[in-house]
Amino acid sequence: MLKKTLLAAILSSLIFSPLASASHHFESAQAIKIPTLNQLDNFVFPATTKGYTAIVMTINHTPKAGAGGIFNPDALYNIHIAESADYKQGKTFSFKFDPQGNVTVYQEATADSTVGVTGESLGSGKANSTTTLSNGIKLWTGSAQDPFVGNSPGLHRFRTQLAEGKYDPAVWTSSKGKNIFAARNCGAIVLEVPNSLLAKNISVYMTTDFQSNDAWKQVQYSANPLFSHALLFENAALKREHDASRPQNGDDIKPIVSARVTRASAVAHSQKDPVAYGDKVANMLVPDVLTYQVGEKAIYTAEKRNGRSLDDDAMSAMLSLLIGQPTDQALANPKRYSQSFPYVVPVTLQ
Repeated sequence: MLKKTLLAAILSSLIFSPLASASHHFESAQAIKIPTLNQLDNFVFPATTKGYTAIVMTINHTPKAGAGGIFNPDALYNIHIAESADYKQGKTFSFKFDPQGNVTVYQEATADSTVGVTGESLGSGKANSTTTLSNGIKLWTGSAQDPFVGNSPGLHRFRTQLAEGKYDPAVWTSSKGKNIFAARNCGAIVLEVPNSLLAKNISVYMTTDFQSNDAWKQVQYSANPLFSHALLFENAALKREHDASRPQNGDDIKPIVSARVTRASAVAHSQKDPVAYGDKVANMLVPDVLTYQVGEKAIYTAEKRNGRSLDDDAMSAMLSLLIGQPTDQALANPKRYSQSFPYVVPVTLQ
C-alpha cells in the first residue's frame, strides 16, 4: 500500500515530468529477470461451448523447450474471480506446475486468496493437452502464439512526443507500424468454466506468487491490458506497489492514474477539463479488474468494457482512454487465435 508521503512525492514529481520509455508488458523487475514469472495478458469471454465462460491468462514472453521453460515450478499462477463489491467473495483458481509442465489445479473459496496458499485440489493436467477437472471445468495449458497486437514504432514515437509535451495523431499512421508480437510465443492457461459456477457479474484479475528462501511473495498483478505500462508513468516504485497489491488497494493508485491521464490529455488538447477527465478515467479503470457480465458478448473498447475477447484491439482502447480522443494504432489484427477451445493457437517449441 502506498504511504501518503510517497504518494505525494511521486505525484508532485511526475505530473509535469517527461515520460520515460519502457518495454511492452514487462511490468515487474523480477519478471524481466525471470521470464516465466512475466504475466502478459488476460481475457474473459463467452466460450464456444454454450453455458460456459472462457478465461485465458498468458505468461512468459520467451517460452523455451525443456524443463521449466514455460511455467516456473516455484510459482503459483492465480486467476481470481470476485463476486462481491469488496472483492472477497468468489473463488481463486491456482496453478502449480512441475518442471515438465504438468499442472495441478487448486480452488480456494474466496477471491482474495492468501499469497502462496492453495485450496482444494481439482485435478491435474499434462502439458499441451486438454483435461476436464472434477467440477466440470475444462483446462488447457502449454505454449501458444502470443495473440497481443502492438504497434512498437508508433508507441516509441508517441512516447517521445509526450516527453516533449506534444502529440500528433498522425504518429500512428506515419510510423510504418509493425506488430512486434507477430512472431512471438507465450505460455497460456485456458479455462472453460460452467456459468453455473459463476455469479451473474464477476470481476477477474490475475496474480503470480513466487517462492524464494522458503517464503512466498506476490510478484505480479494484472487485469486491464497495459495498465501498469500506460498509466503508472513507467515508474518502478509504482509498479512494484501495484504488483504487490489487490483490488482493495485501488484507492492508493487512483490519484496516480488520474494524474497520468490528466497530463496526457492536456498535451493532446483533447479535453476542456483534463483534470476532470483524468478523474473520470481513473474511476473507470481502478480498481484494476476485468468486469464481465456472464453470458454476454465480451468487448473491450474506450467506450465499453465487458470482459475482453481475443479479437479486441486493447492497445487502441487504452491509448484512446489515455489521450482522451479516439485513437487507432493502425495495425491489422493477424488474429492469432482460434474460435474453439483452447482459443489460443498451440505451438511446439524447439
